[in-house]
Amino acid sequence: MTFQTCFRTRALTGAALFAAAATAAPAFAQDADTDTGGLQEIVVTAQHRAENLREVPIAVNAVSADTLKSIGVSDTSALIQAVPSLNFTRSGPSGIFVIRGVATPNGASGEEGSTAVYVDDVYMPDLASTINTFNNIERIEVLNGPQGTLFGRNATGGLIRVITRDPGDRPEFSGRLGFGNYNTFSGDAYAAAPLSDKVGVDIAFTGQDQGKGFGHNPTQNKDVRSQDFWGLRAMLVARPTDNLKITLAGDYFHTDDDTATYVWGLAYNPATGVLTGPQASQNSVSDYPSGTHIRVWGVSGKAELDLGGVSVTSISAYRKLKNHSALDVDGTPADNYHLFYDTSNESFQQELRFASTTTEPFSWQVGAFYLHLNTNVDQLQGGAVLHTPAPSNAPILSHIVSHGVTDSISVFGEMTYALTPTTHLTGGIRWTSDHRKLPTGYVDTLLVSTGTVIAHATNALASVTYDNVSFRAALRQDVTDRINVYASVNKGFKSGEFNLQAPNQPPVKPETIMAYEVGLKGDFLDRHLRVSLAGFHYDIKDYQVRVTYPNPNGGVITGLYNAARVKVDGVDINAEAVVTSRLHLNAGASWLNARFSQFGGPGTDVVAPGFYPAGDGNATGHQTAMAPHFSLNLLGTYTIPFNNGSELRLTAGLTHKSSYVFEPDNVMRQPAYNVVNGSIEFKATEHYSVELYMRNIGDELYNVQMATAAPGYALAGPPRQYGINFKVSY
Repeated sequence: MTFQTCFRTRALTGAALFAAAATAAPAFAQDADTDTGGLQEIVVTAQHRAENLREVPIAVNAVSADTLKSIGVSDTSALIQAVPSLNFTRSGPSGIFVIRGVATPNGASGEEGSTAVYVDDVYMPDLASTINTFNNIERIEVLNGPQGTLFGRNATGGLIRVITRDPGDRPEFSGRLGFGNYNTFSGDAYAAAPLSDKVGVDIAFTGQDQGKGFGHNPTQNKDVRSQDFWGLRAMLVARPTDNLKITLAGDYFHTDDDTATYVWGLAYNPATGVLTGPQASQNSVSDYPSGTHIRVWGVSGKAELDLGGVSVTSISAYRKLKNHSALDVDGTPADNYHLFYDTSNESFQQELRFASTTTEPFSWQVGAFYLHLNTNVDQLQGGAVLHTPAPSNAPILSHIVSHGVTDSISVFGEMTYALTPTTHLTGGIRWTSDHRKLPTGYVDTLLVSTGTVIAHATNALASVTYDNVSFRAALRQDVTDRINVYASVNKGFKSGEFNLQAPNQPPVKPETIMAYEVGLKGDFLDRHLRVSLAGFHYDIKDYQVRVTYPNPNGGVITGLYNAARVKVDGVDINAEAVVTSRLHLNAGASWLNARFSQFGGPGTDVVAPGFYPAGDGNATGHQTAMAPHFSLNLLGTYTIPFNNGSELRLTAGLTHKSSYVFEPDNVMRQPAYNVVNGSIEFKATEHYSVELYMRNIGDELYNVQMATAAPGYALAGPPRQYGINFKVSY
């Protein structure tokens, strides 16, 4: 079957899904238009300028703070409940976002991932800092597909932009105090005030104390899987002149978390590919205390100057992260295999952009970006399964030490020209040079009895440089004032890198992606229905994958490899509707077919390592990791007003993911699952409200991470949680 036939069939399938979904849906980024009863316009800054979402030739999901709160999304990891094209997994302390099935699910420190995460235009360069708990958010924008001609850091999968509130010209305060099951106490507060007519400040606090874990460990006789955290973010915004805005920001986040590190053992037979054991559990029987402790902070400065026809934006940021993790990898009552994982990450970034202040008939933006990233890893692996080869079988330790340095320079730009008043052509180009250094990298094998080094493996290369030119072209046609269609082609790039958890292995090669997309955006039924539809095809070369497999001396090896080729076809649909003045509904669906079109097998020089039922290292045709064929999000909000000015708001949301896998061998598979959330909020006045909520109402057991180690292990998602929130706002 030709690609055109396949794409046409999938587009028709998507249209059928839309027909089913379009009867339901609320404006994610805005409330209803009180004048017409229809949907308000959604304004985004996905292209670094305020634009109507409909006019942006990119598939963008814009989610407002009110929507996030109503469906119980308290951090970025739960965004999958609002964005169907998005998936999420964890690897120890790291959060890994997957957009349209494109990701490198490697959680090692120094790995930047395929999805770039920004907070107020500051790039988060370490995966342990991508999970943001927030309470001062204005909105979050998820950009699907490769991004690079407008943003500082390359992103082959997509981009997540967290946009916080600016302090206004009057004092503001909002707060929440919550009590939930598992003895959970949580709260947040936001305060803002003008210091003068030209300067405003704000501060945001969020925190949680979970007294009881989601599960129990009889081996250690204690509760497990709990999270405590607190964080602060402050901002000062000054407008010394009419054409200059200066923003200074700082943040600190502290978390003690064992929800991401507790695992449980699986019995796996590599000869037959048979996996036995429970498929998900909140409990643990491990003998070794596990947990992750993260401290991260940063400061940034942003200057925006309007020179008349040209605006200049400068962004400077410094960030530092320290992480200490311990993990019982085997998940059994015996001390078979455990590890300590200490990392630190320090970065500096500078971005400079110039842009035209007019958009018709011609607009342009150019920029340059510099990133310096310094990462240190110190990991110690131990346990009974680590031993020298027979006949001695002496117990050993593995000590991994690495120091990685990244210096990245890029220049990028994009321009749009109106060929006619209704036809706009966009073109962009980017040059990137990533210099990766590994000044320190070795794996020592130590005798447990004496600590003597009996084997020393060092890095094969000290440094590598990757240069690339990528581009974007898009054509947008306005069919009517409220309907347009677009087509685009993107070339994306993710540079090669060293695996700092296995520094003695060679670096993986760069990954490149060619992305083709067609889409439609429009408002219908007198702005009571809004639809966005996108169909896409990706060709990915040298796709970077993580594979976990047994070490002959015991334990596991986590390696980074290049799959020769990956192909992705898909359709995204989002529909929003105002059914009545009281009822708002939203539906989003994503159909995805992501597979290795070439990865190992007879006659090839690329062998897929790891466990495979066939035993031949052939993953060609297998589903890629974290890429469910079908995802669905439904959300409904019904508001009941009362004569005294109070109101009752009822909200329910459903997230569905079809079956998906975690590794190229396709052995570890998460069955299809559904998560349902709900809340009832009574707003007594415009200042006070109380909310009852329940998340994962059906107490669905599902995994967010699995690996075919020996034995295999898994990490479950959160169970049913419920509680009450008291809110105040002035």
